[in-house]
Amino acid sequence: MRAVVLTTSYPVSDEDPSGHFVRSSAEALARSGAEVHVIAAGGSILDPPSRDGRLVVHRAGGGALFAWPGAVARARESPLRLLSLAPFAAGVLERLRELGPVDRAVAHWIIPCAWPLLRALPRAPLEVHAHGADVRLLLRAPRAARAAVVSALLRRDARFVFAAHALRDALAGSLDPEQARALDLASRVEPPVFDLPPVARRAAALRREIVKGPGERLAVVACRLIPTKRVELAIEAVRSAGPGLRLVVVGDGPERGALERLASRGGLDAGSSRGAGSAGVTTTSEGSAAVRFTGTLPRREALAWIGAADVLLHPSSHEAAPTVIREARALGVPVIACDAGDVVAWARSDGGILVADSTAQSLAAALRGI
Repeated sequence: MRAVVLTTSYPVSDEDPSGHFVRSSAEALARSGAEVHVIAAGGSILDPPSRDGRLVVHRAGGGALFAWPGAVARARESPLRLLSLAPFAAGVLERLRELGPVDRAVAHWIIPCAWPLLRALPRAPLEVHAHGADVRLLLRAPRAARAAVVSALLRRDARFVFAAHALRDALAGSLDPEQARALDLASRVEPPVFDLPPVARRAAALRREIVKGPGERLAVVACRLIPTKRVELAIEAVRSAGPGLRLVVVGDGPERGALERLASRGGLDAGSSRGAGSAGVTTTSEGSAAVRFTGTLPRREALAWIGAADVLLHPSSHEAAPTVIREARALGVPVIACDAGDVVAWARSDGGILVADSTAQSLAAALRGI
């Protein structure tokens, strides 16, 4: 079987945290015996295909828009980046023309990845994965446009895979009853697969560096530093939770400067490392809390910080099936999160996930119980 996977997010190296779940999904397809070609944003249409293990990766351009920390954030920062959407679509269509017939087509994100497959591959079975931002974009679109997108995919007999029940419910709830029933019949809910490399040794080393006494605890936040992640709540919660608590913020983004200033203004020593992979730790006077900003790290190092923690803090307001929570639980780390996506449903069956109200006081109270 010959399959094509189209995505706007795919790692450029083993340690790139972007789109690793897309790679894991494509690798699972390859392990089933398929010849898998991945068409991904970035690079140039002139770049030759490259090998990524069992996968063949074809770059289609569009990196000005589809790159860290996400298309929405990048377009908000510079609206001119939206102009790269048309070259990306043209690059995808050219890559599909070069590939020729395929037996299966997979789109990660309804928008913008399903449309080129609808146009270029009218007969190949189509599977469309909805991850969150794409559904939120559809919900903000005019009702007629949203219905037209879903109708075109249903007419094509596409199968939908939603990362979370909350996503499917939100989209179905915005459609007329007949179309909502058709969507339900054509879909399933399946959180994205992910691979977890061994990080226990590195996690232990990081913990020894930052947790110095028996009364000290380590909380970690790992995310893009954008407004919807609400990292300021984590910083304020650490301030209120009492002495001996350290916070490491793994990630980067447009909110970083404001968050560092918040940590400093609040009497928390805010240490920074602008170089990826640095393991330095902020030192503070006894009894004070520390916030350390690591910047963007290779995925293995980011996972090691999560594995080193007493708790993962995840106060995000917009989620579907947050991979970072599932990674923390796979590493045996408890999680304090706010209600978003399917997090509350997960907490009902996993005692290691605690859902707190979206206030610093509620998060602080939960932290004191860890």
